[in-house]
Amino acid sequence: MEELRPEIQAAFEKEQAAYPPAAALRRNVIEAVSTHQRPSYNLQWVAVAAAAILAILVVAGLMSTRLGHRAGTPAPAATPQADYGPPPAGVNLLYVHDPNHPLWLIGYDWSGRPRGTVKLDPTLVGVGMAPDGQSFSVGVGAKGGTGELLDRLGQPVSGSGAIPGKAGPIWADDNRHMCGVSLDLQTLDWTFMTLLPGEAVKAGPVIAHESSAGGQTGIRLASCSFRNDEAVLVRTTVSWPAELWVVRISTGAILSHNTYSYSGNATLAGVVGSRDGVLIAENSTGQQGAPPTVIRRVSDMSLVATLDPTMSVLGFSGDDSLALVTTAPWLGGSPIHLALIDFRSGRVVCRYDGPEGLGSFLAEPDGPGFAITLRVVPNHVPDDPLGDVLIFHGDGTTTTISGRYATTW
Repeated sequence: MEELRPEIQAAFEKEQAAYPPAAALRRNVIEAVSTHQRPSYNLQWVAVAAAAILAILVVAGLMSTRLGHRAGTPAPAATPQADYGPPPAGVNLLYVHDPNHPLWLIGYDWSGRPRGTVKLDPTLVGVGMAPDGQSFSVGVGAKGGTGELLDRLGQPVSGSGAIPGKAGPIWADDNRHMCGVSLDLQTLDWTFMTLLPGEAVKAGPVIAHESSAGGQTGIRLASCSFRNDEAVLVRTTVSWPAELWVVRISTGAILSHNTYSYSGNATLAGVVGSRDGVLIAENSTGQQGAPPTVIRRVSDMSLVATLDPTMSVLGFSGDDSLALVTTAPWLGGSPIHLALIDFRSGRVVCRYDGPEGLGSFLAEPDGPGFAITLRVVPNHVPDDPLGDVLIFHGDGTTTTISGRYATTW
């Protein structure tokens, strides 16, 4: 208790300074005392009790402040009107739109510290970042696969072709190439394609052929790894996974082809791949009687881990050590329950069970962390792009970037 007395004294003096005594207070007190007889009983215990209560209140305030910060560390807020200069080369960054400058992007490192500003051309719409924050794409998913690529300073990369595929092109694990799959409406062929900034689009192998146009089916990329020279593609029929291909990027050879059975009672909600193409998660629907969510090794489809059916894998960490999962069935527009888990041991590293819904997420390149955007639900302003940005670190700590932002991931 001795070491708390200076804190108690400081708190008392700060409170007392805000309410200085009236000038005539001393005289009034003396006159009041002189006209009243001192009571015969001793009031010393009252002073002791008051001091004890004050000490308890100050200690409780200090303890609540200290405990409140254990759940997460707030990162430094971006300073209004601040220009952080050119972003550093080779540093993984998370880009958000500057709320004070519509054409500026603020780059935060994975500790939550602002490190650079990118000033965009006012004609650019729909800018998204590469996972390492060292380049950008424009118009991903636009009709016809249009768009362009920008360097780390936001300048166009000359000589690049159109971004391949309109059905969700993704960045490869080298953070340089983009990969996509496109349907030729004349031949009805699904073709795998890649793009390197400064070069033309390269067409790869034909993955599948449609029997007719306008069917309730599509093919998308689950992962594209130039480091391992493999891409994983998944066909979805109606809303359920139907087929999976593994493709050798350099040669176009189809290494494997698997099918998922469906007989009117879906048990598989989706397939998620790791960025390096090594792992896939087959997510359960979470319905009563559904099989568990499982994680497999792509090379031989062997079982790596089994998760509860109520869990769905959203993504694997950049180093394949952890997975970001939902811990309860989730519908858009409702609060999200998230956890970062070691899927091999089942250990929960950190979790979120707050009142907000999920906006977007991004795995830290080659690391264990995730950046997550959380949105207010229900959202009474549907066009509001702003959210809270939370960083899950692999050591179990979290960092919150102060403010609300529209993100580029």
